[in-house]
Amino acid sequence: MNAANVKLLVWECDNTLWDGVVCDSTAGALRAEAARSLRILNERGVMHAIASRGEWAWTVEQLRRHGVAERFAAVEVGWGRKSAAITRIAETLGVGLAQVGYIDAEPLERSEVAHALPQVRCYAARHVDVLAALQEFRAPIGDVPPPTSPMGISHIHAH
Repeated sequence: MNAANVKLLVWECDNTLWDGVVCDSTAGALRAEAARSLRILNERGVMHAIASRGEWAWTVEQLRRHGVAERFAAVEVGWGRKSAAITRIAETLGVGLAQVGYIDAEPLERSEVAHALPQVRCYAARHVDVLAALQEFRAPIGDVPPPTSPMGISHIHAH
């Protein structure tokens, strides 16, 4: 993978990986589109990690209950800043921040990460179903330029 590809996708669990919130005891079913993206990206060699708010034991139990705990290379659950958790995860797994993506349903959390770590690509949970189609999650094929995203726009990175 080159620097343009996402090598590590960091997930918020609540309202992103599953519906509801673990600490409110409203965590429900694993979102089918999240499970599909998790599987497809994993098959392409993308690593996955968790940076979520809440209680570690409760979140890990929910991951086990849904049968996805083994898909995550690192799990950070607590009450600190998401950007700090993402930085620790990337360092632990040896991945440069320019190859990290972060997905969360909460705009405020994505904003905090984007401000603190501008090289990390942030995605809204409502777009989880199209992640696998995005250019940065596709392995390069020879010298052929990658296709435009299915949303009809190319990603332009600010300098």
